[in-house]
Amino acid sequence: MKLAVLGSGSWGSALSIHFGKAGFRVTQWCREREVVDSVDRMGENALYLPGFQYPETVSVTISVEEAVSGADAVISVIPVQFTSSFWERYRELLSEKPLICASKGIEIETLKTLSQRYREVFGSLNNYYVLSGPTFAREIAAGLPAAAVVSNVDSERALKMVRKLNTPSFRLYASSDVIGVELGGALKNVIAIATGISDGMGLGNNARAALITRGLHEIKRLGRELGAREETFYGLSGLGDLVLTCTGDLSRNRQFGLAVARGEVFGGKQVVEGVYTVKAVVELSRKYSLEMPISEAVYKIIYERRAPKEVMEELLSRPVKEESV
Repeated sequence: MKLAVLGSGSWGSALSIHFGKAGFRVTQWCREREVVDSVDRMGENALYLPGFQYPETVSVTISVEEAVSGADAVISVIPVQFTSSFWERYRELLSEKPLICASKGIEIETLKTLSQRYREVFGSLNNYYVLSGPTFAREIAAGLPAAAVVSNVDSERALKMVRKLNTPSFRLYASSDVIGVELGGALKNVIAIATGISDGMGLGNNARAALITRGLHEIKRLGRELGAREETFYGLSGLGDLVLTCTGDLSRNRQFGLAVARGEVFGGKQVVEGVYTVKAVVELSRKYSLEMPISEAVYKIIYERRAPKEVMEELLSRPVKEESV
């Protein structure tokens, strides 16, 4: 099977390396010439995923046409805020191929998930798949065991894709709840920023556990409003991804929260999707009159420049009530 991977960040590079080692023929499109030069010269993506060698089964290019032509399927790993405009630009090239979206987030301008934008661009979700779950790029590139979900609106199509992509170290499960899988992957980044802020303030493990648990309820609330199935949020693309991103030190969103709490400037070239997603989440919660206090707290800290201590105190002093599930 021949795969095209669109995107040269750490996740796109990790997927290219993983599938290349698993015996797939992979062509990775890289926006930066510097990444292509790095892989050609050193055999690794020194900008975004240093220390991991590309197998001979993976080639890199700055030409989208070269990457996609001849591919049996396309894995799209472009930052969410630029994804739909990229799809529109290359609509004819991409329209006839299965597209597996591995980006996580919500488009700020439209408040839509990428499946909603894909339908608008291509007219149907038949060829659209979502890959999401508790996965850190460096561990996937290293060949460590992991599991994730592949979703399509048709469960049989999802299962067929799982059978094609499943490898001994990367176990995949099928789902037909596209919107649920997308929302779990997007919203957990917001909660991860919150737990990073909490940990950076030294609030302890109890506070972190409370934020993760109540954060899951916020994700479910918005998910129900947008038509997702509740059970999806208890699976790999929901709870699994949430726990990993909120507790693992390889999480950029968690590290961003830690930096905010300490008054530091967060560095690095990688996009922190939760910073964008929280803006969309808060607008959606207000649109649908949903109570999402953790997301509101993160929004206040990032966009209203409120002091983390003040906002966290407000969050903890909210009126008591019966726990809702």
